[in-house]
Amino acid sequence: MSMACLVLASGLSRRFGHNDKLLAEFKGQALLAYCLNAAKAAPFDDYFVVTPDPDPRAILARNHGFNVINNPNPEFGQGASLALGAGKLIEKGFDATCILLGDMPFITSQFLKKLIAASEGQEVMFSRHAGRFMPPAIFKSDALHKLTTLTGDQGARALDFSGCQLEHLNLPPELAIDIDSARDFDRL
Repeated sequence: MSMACLVLASGLSRRFGHNDKLLAEFKGQALLAYCLNAAKAAPFDDYFVVTPDPDPRAILARNHGFNVINNPNPEFGQGASLALGAGKLIEKGFDATCILLGDMPFITSQFLKKLIAASEGQEVMFSRHAGRFMPPAIFKSDALHKLTTLTGDQGARALDFSGCQLEHLNLPPELAIDIDSARDFDRL
């Protein structure tokens, strides 16, 4: 089974103000770089980022060894970005993907390795924090194909995965932090 890493980095940063949060300097590097570095240290067969291209985020992703999937319509939302990315991975022959969000800087390669190992025999492996399923998440086979049907701003939780082998791995609170607003950014 070939598994690609897919980082979603198309967000418009509406709650962040006038700046691009994924390019904002966070403890010495762009916020997006943390996710890219963690992913590259995990054993995926290839690495992809969904982002508009041309865009500084695309340049950053390429500089980290990622393939860029151009999202010409980021305003369509996270679900549409996820569907676009999943479709491209299927076209390229992948039968599994691990989805990460570019605004989660505390995810570690160690957690990703545990998630990959725990996904053995499962079609869907979510991270779970505070009772919620969330990324990073792994989707295989039919579950990967279901991602291509997403629209709007809802992520994979909007899909019906009944009939799929679904499991979760608890995500420690310190890894579950995502940055949505300038206030979140300043607080950290």
